[in-house]
Amino acid sequence: MAVIDYHNSSSANTPQDNGQAGFTLVEILCVLALLGLTAGLVVLNLPKPAPKFQTEVQSVAALINLAARQSVIDGKTRGIDVSIGRLEIFEYDGEWIAEHQRDFTDVSDLDFIVEEQEIDLPARERIKEKTDLPPLVFFDATGNVTPFTLSLTGREQSITLGPDARGRIVVETAP
Repeated sequence: MAVIDYHNSSSANTPQDNGQAGFTLVEILCVLALLGLTAGLVVLNLPKPAPKFQTEVQSVAALINLAARQSVIDGKTRGIDVSIGRLEIFEYDGEWIAEHQRDFTDVSDLDFIVEEQEIDLPARERIKEKTDLPPLVFFDATGNVTPFTLSLTGREQSITLGPDARGRIVVETAP
């Protein structure tokens, strides 16, 4: 009859018994250090967000382009008017009805030129307080746009908006 000794069986040579199971503290710290370096490289290579001013100008250009396209789609004339702190888009349906408005928050200075004539915005504001004025720039159903230039200046940059030959609003950064 054979006697089995459970304390001295072949399981004595398993990794748990000779102290080689799992990872050492040094190995874990090395992996964490590599993960930290990789995460740091990823964060450093992320694209930087556009400045608020540039984002605002792109948003204004998109809004004006939308109004121009919408005029072609629904056959209604639209107009834009610029005041010292805002851009307004109107729709003509027997009378001018305000459709959208966009306040300029990061614009420090603006110049508005319509058909090669600079608009005195403070004087226009005073007149608008007394009477309703039509918009200065028009978009019609055929895609025609009143020639204009809207120059917006931020803290470090100046950007100009205006229509191209096809009636789309283009954004040009001034040097």
